[in-house]
Amino acid sequence: MSTFALFLVTILLLVGMHELGHFLAARLVRIGVIEFAIGFGPTLRAWKRGKTRYSLRLFPLGGYVRLAGEGWDSGEFPLEESYYGRPAWARLLVALAGPAFNLLLAFVLAFAGLWLIGLPRLRVAGLVPDKPAEKVLQVGDTILAVEGKPIWSTDEVSPLIQARAPEPVRFQILRDSVPQEVQVAPVYSEEDGRYVVGAYFLPQVVLAELLEVQALTPLSASGFRSGDRVVEACGRPVRSYLELWGAVEEGCRTVQVLRGEETLTLTLPENAAQALAAGKWRTLPMVYGAIGAGRALALAGQQVGQAVFFVAAAFQALVARRIPAGEAVSGPVGIAAALAEGLAAGPLVVLLLIAVISVNLALFNLLPIPALDGSRLLFALVELVTRRRVPPRVETLVHTLGFVLLLGLLVLITARDLLRLFG
Repeated sequence: MSTFALFLVTILLLVGMHELGHFLAARLVRIGVIEFAIGFGPTLRAWKRGKTRYSLRLFPLGGYVRLAGEGWDSGEFPLEESYYGRPAWARLLVALAGPAFNLLLAFVLAFAGLWLIGLPRLRVAGLVPDKPAEKVLQVGDTILAVEGKPIWSTDEVSPLIQARAPEPVRFQILRDSVPQEVQVAPVYSEEDGRYVVGAYFLPQVVLAELLEVQALTPLSASGFRSGDRVVEACGRPVRSYLELWGAVEEGCRTVQVLRGEETLTLTLPENAAQALAAGKWRTLPMVYGAIGAGRALALAGQQVGQAVFFVAAAFQALVARRIPAGEAVSGPVGIAAALAEGLAAGPLVVLLLIAVISVNLALFNLLPIPALDGSRLLFALVELVTRRRVPPRVETLVHTLGFVLLLGLLVLITARDLLRLFG
């Protein structure tokens, strides 16, 4: 699937679920729905069922449920089925339903990805020179279990090594699609203060092979070309990008590069770490292991809970000006760029990324900003507490002005994202 197609599917799914929440809640509390629209702008297709019009519009960057009496029109619905003809609790429920459906969508996507695709397995992402693992393990090996215990995260490896050390530790691995068992005798590291085998375990393995070197960059100026494979750094063998990075962090600037059948000696630019990060390096596909439905449910809940916490913390930091608005806010272009990176990482990453975006949409809509659900919630809560209703015309005007301001903000954010992408 192309990035553009994935972007369209993502936006339609997120907006569709959000508006579906409003629509179903409105029907539940007997508020009439004049129109259920996905997208903005000219109508591509429309049909009517009962008193409600359904439409698909040209620009799939939003959508809306037009409720009877919410604006200046009640459609074919009587006063008692209009937005302001229903009690405050009913309007509050309708406002909450959109964000709630986005949170539900996030959970469903996370669960589906974890259950149907599985969890990424740990792989050997790098080896430490002159340590035991270098003679036994290979970069790219998939770790199935350690001492017979299935392993899913790096935090699980060290305790098993400490429990067994200094005796050899059994690793059940997958190498070239063939399961096998190897043993690595850990050694005590004074620097780390514990026993180590000398290997880096990560779900994703990046090799020290350049897929692309852009012209007029420090790497290009230093003589690197697309297809180059770094095989040695200051006399140290290099099998992965992580090993190359480690050598650079220790001050190494001279590397041996394999180009076709020719071996070249190249010198890294002054800001070597930043130059390497700007290159496009070959990445091995992730290896996934199946998990049960029960664990997938628990992990999905954990993923959504963590996303809610981090998004809420980001909003709080933004309000407190601890992080710049430019780093915390993204528009359609920023979302498309994130989806492109997710697409390269694999289907599970894509689903979890869409789930996080859905959480973002839910929490953003709960902010008390005119035209957003949070503003409607605030008006309903004020009425519930004070027993006094804000005049409908005043509330409608507030939301209309807020909508215009949000559209302007969307244009500015999109322009900034384009400048960041191509500038």
